[in-house]
Amino acid sequence: MAATERGTQIEEFIVETCCNCGVSFCMTEDLKKQRLGDGQSFYCPNGHSQHYTNSNATKIKRLREELERERQKIAMLRSTNETTERRRRAAQGVATKRKKKLERVANGVCPCCSRSFQNLARHMSHQHPEFHG
Repeated sequence: MAATERGTQIEEFIVETCCNCGVSFCMTEDLKKQRLGDGQSFYCPNGHSQHYTNSNATKIKRLREELERERQKIAMLRSTNETTERRRRAAQGVATKRKKKLERVANGVCPCCSRSFQNLARHMSHQHPEFHG
């Protein structure tokens, strides 16, 4: 790194080497930071175009794309989770309904006419022969 003074301003220089011809040259630290950030081309003294491949802009773009993919995955998983939860609740409701119906039958309540009987089995065979619970 070299420094020069112009009036009262001191500029810092970075030494780079051309990837095509191997010549060493200087650029300001500010220009290097700018090219690292935007990924645009710069030239060696022999006119060879070059650029930094992993610019901050490229990294940020890649990270944003990755973040968007992760957000889409999360949205899909949330949707799947909500659907699964709705199905679970529906199945639980059906199971609860059946359980209550069986409890009523066990207590002698007819599932067809909701009347109570001492001998429910006899009532079902005589009054509701078509019923197959």
